[in-house]
Parts: sequence; structure tokens; C-alpha cells
Amino acid sequence: MKSGGPVNVIVVGGGAAGLAAAKAAEEAGLSCQLLEAQDRLGGRVRTVPLESGGLFDEGAQMVNGDMRGLLALAQRAGLHLAPVPQTGIDLCIVGEEGLRGEDLISAEEIYDLLQDQVVRWDSVGEVLRALRLKLQWMTTPWDSFGEAGRALRLLVEKRTAPRDSLASALGALLLCKEDHAFAYSLFSEVFGGAPEDINAQAVRDILSRYGSQREDLEFQISGGMTKIVDGLAADLRHRPRLNTPVRRIRAAHDRVEVTSDAGTWDADQVVVAVPPPVARKIAFDIDGNDRLDGLLSSFTAGDMIKTALLFDTAFWRLKGLSGYVTFADPAGLVITDASLDEGLPPRLVAFQGGPLARDWAALRKEERQVNLLHHLRRAFGEEMPDPRELAEAVWVDHPWSGGGYNATVRIGGDPDAVARLAAWGGRVRFAGAELDDLFWGYVEGAIHSGRGAIARMIRETPSTAA
Repeated sequence: MKSGGPVNVIVVGGGAAGLAAAKAAEEAGLSCQLLEAQDRLGGRVRTVPLESGGLFDEGAQMVNGDMRGLLALAQRAGLHLAPVPQTGIDLCIVGEEGLRGEDLISAEEIYDLLQDQVVRWDSVGEVLRALRLKLQWMTTPWDSFGEAGRALRLLVEKRTAPRDSLASALGALLLCKEDHAFAYSLFSEVFGGAPEDINAQAVRDILSRYGSQREDLEFQISGGMTKIVDGLAADLRHRPRLNTPVRRIRAAHDRVEVTSDAGTWDADQVVVAVPPPVARKIAFDIDGNDRLDGLLSSFTAGDMIKTALLFDTAFWRLKGLSGYVTFADPAGLVITDASLDEGLPPRLVAFQGGPLARDWAALRKEERQVNLLHHLRRAFGEEMPDPRELAEAVWVDHPWSGGGYNATVRIGGDPDAVARLAAWGGRVRFAGAELDDLFWGYVEGAIHSGRGAIARMIRETPSTAA
């Protein structure tokens, strides 16, 4: 059954990447139809009201001053950017001890060390650089006897993590116990997976391309991130089709046929703007099917639970604390102060990522809440008041997003899958936050990737342009 006349472009997926692609196509004079599997637009952007007042961004939330595409949309919509509170002492909970964040290695230092530690063995220049750094390290005094001891232990201990894994790379950094625990937990949360399961080279490439020197937790949109989605969708000439999951994409001659439960569409070009683990569920019949399947299967969906806790007072500030806490155990639990500057109840937001999220997702909601409050009291003290409201979003095995925040290249996958899938040409192209070369994993990256896919399409196939 044909469900619509031929169009220049079909966009699969109504998240930020798909909406940005559809808008860019129409701005270029192309006819475009967007198909979305869910009953709403936004993908991993979802904002809901809270009983205590204000809103809860269940998915994407934070933005910094270098995310120009997103900021332009916020300005156009007249949205207010609320600074993320930054004052006070950060904590890392190791065992029952609360360590000051300033006494531990910083995330930026870890990222820099990984740039040197992870080597592309197919690059002569990188191999020579790695050898030079190793020689320099061996011929200069080590920082401490502890570092020397950790180096010797690394040589004699049986390797427990896969050689190419992020966990193995972190172990080779020879960090002290507390710094290693902090780094391991941080990456579990950021990538929504166990470092043992994540490809170190892919992570290194992602970090090396990050397009900002600013903190990512800089601002939040007080009106909710969904306002950005609304702005992208507002001016589309073709109304997006909701509840329309795509099952098959077939390229035949000079057309592409897109089949969903609701029927079939024809187009000159298709942009698939859903996360790679979700795209893999689509049956592709195009040139390079085997290569494409290998790239899509290189990704594993992240696991994330996000919880907002609203309080009557910002009690943590009375103790001189920032509200930012990283837990070594359970790894993957990170807390931040996400209060807004609009007279609303102060709030903490808890991110539970990786194996922790998967384990807790199997529990009843009440059990998750008890567990979370127990760990918060480890950080803030038993006198911590109960929250006046607690709201959560579980992003584990989500049928249309895969999980949260993003999909990451797994051990055994192609370490260059991000770049290769982003560069995929022909009549079917791919876009998404996972594929961006500047802001991987952020809404800004999704917008940039969606627009970029259309720009490459027009540049490489001029006959498509109107």
C-alpha cells in the first residue's frame, strides 16, 4: 500500500537529529517526509511536569556556551538558560569515606592521559609516539613508589579486562586506587556501560573530537529541552507521521522504498536518524549490506536511570557542598545540583549508568528509591531530609532509543564505526548524536549531525537539490 506521493527525502526518526535533517532538507527546497515510531517527537528528549512545580527533563538536559546550534534555537524560542550551580565542594565516595573532588584527578586529566595511552596500531606515527612516551616514562623518575608498584603489579597480574577495552586502558594509566575508582565510575555513567565492554579506541576518538573547552554542565533550559524539539518541528511543511515504525528500506534503481506498518513511501534519498542499535532492527536492502550490518552491530546501547529529587531547602549548600558527588561503589552513580534560578524547589539529579542501571531497572520503583536515598545519605549524612518529590526515567532496553544516553562502540566492534557510519554515502545516509564529530552524545551533536547529513547529500548528489 502506497502511503504518500514520492518525495525527495524521507527521514526516519523524530529525535533532534531527524528533525534537524528534515528542517535542513526543506530549507534547501526539498520535499521531505519524517516518519517516527513513537506517538511523540523528541526521541531521547522528553520533558514532563512535576507535582512540586517546574519540569523534569527525563532525557537530555545540559548545554554549554559552545553549543551554538542549540543556543540559537533557544534564543529564537525566547528560552531562559539557567546556570548550573557550581559553588561548593565536590565529593567522591570511596567506601565510607567522602573525598574532596579537588584532591582527586580531574575528568579532563583522565581524558588527556587516555589520549596518550590508547594507540592506533595501524598508524606508524601513533606507534612511534607511544614508544617515545614509554621510553620517556621509563627513563625519568616516577612520581612515587606507589606508581612503580602499580606498574610492576600490572606486569605480573593476570589480565581480567579485554586488551582493547576502556577498563584495560584505565588500568594502564597506573592511577592510585581512589583516582582509578573515580575514573571507572565516571566512564560507567557517561557511556552507560561497563568499561570492560567499551572499545577504548572509540572512546579516545570521541574525546579527541569534543568541540569545546567548556564544562558540559554549564546551563540548563528552564523551559525544558522539549522546547528545542518543538522549535525544530514547528516550521516543517510536511507534518511528521507518528506511530510509524520503519521495518524495511530498499534501494532500487534511482529510488528508495521505505516500508512501515502503515504502508510504503518512495523517495530519492533517506536519512536514518535513529540510534544504531535501533537502526539494526530495520531490514536494509541496499549496496553494502554486509558492511552496514557490521557497523550497526558494532554499537551497544547504553543503560541509564535518571532521577530528580526535589527538596524544601538546598541542605547540601549549608554544608559547603556543591551537590556534585561521584560514587566509586556503586560505580556509575553520579549526583549533581540541577536547581533552577526561578524560585522553584531546589533539586538534585541522580544519574545511574551502566550495569548499575541495568540491575536497578529490574527492581520495583520503591526499591530503587530506597537504594538511592541510602547512597545519598552516605554522601550527605543520615540527617539528610526526605525529598518532597522524586521522579525518575528508566532508559534501559527502550524499544525506540535503545537506552541512554547513547550507544557506544563495544569490544569486538569496529573502532571506527562512528566515523564510517557518519560518512556512509549513497541513497541511504545516517545521522544522530552518536555519529557527530564535534559534540558526540549531546543534543547539539544530534542537530549538527542531522544538518550535516543533508548538506553532504546535496553536495554529493547535486541532482537531489531543488
